[in-house]
Amino acid sequence: MLAAAAVLAGCGGKKSEGDNASIPVEDMQWKKTDPYEMDFRPFKMISKDWMALAVGSGDRMNSMTVSWGTLGELWSRPVFTVFVRSSRYTKKLMDENKYFTVSAFPQTAKNRESLVHIGGHSKKDDPDKTANAGLEVEYSELGNPLFRQSDLAFECRILYREELKEELLPPEIRKIYAEGDPAMHTMYIGEIVNVYVKEQEQ
Repeated sequence: MLAAAAVLAGCGGKKSEGDNASIPVEDMQWKKTDPYEMDFRPFKMISKDWMALAVGSGDRMNSMTVSWGTLGELWSRPVFTVFVRSSRYTKKLMDENKYFTVSAFPQTAKNRESLVHIGGHSKKDDPDKTANAGLEVEYSELGNPLFRQSDLAFECRILYREELKEELLPPEIRKIYAEGDPAMHTMYIGEIVNVYVKEQEQ
């Protein structure tokens, strides 16, 4: 498993794409930013571009692709809510840890392949699936996993978790489980404690 430890520090806002167009994102530095000052398109970022959920550390770290999720305000806190099926290995790690991260990537063919790989493979069958996807892991000050290839990451503290109840779902949503993986999702509401963006080092 690739796991190059790195401590993230600093504070700043995200620059426009043109400012850093010629600099590989891997060579840029993580900077903290205020979630209330961000300007982005969450529906596209999550459902169309996809993101990577990561949790744990070292050999107990795992990642998976997410295309469902919500961003907003709850209990006077900025939150990122993710949904993980009980059939996923990541579910066990989410229940063992207090934090998780959700990362976005520049839209390149290579990054898309990486997201396809971590979404289509299980750590149970491929213990090095994150590394085999070509993703390099580094860690925040709180010890949570981020990806060197990412340019945006949300670090979240789990506030609440609950498994969705099939009997409360409308029929058209129940069909999603009846016609696919029958395992229900668990909802994890995470308080966004840090947002990191990549910037050129000054």
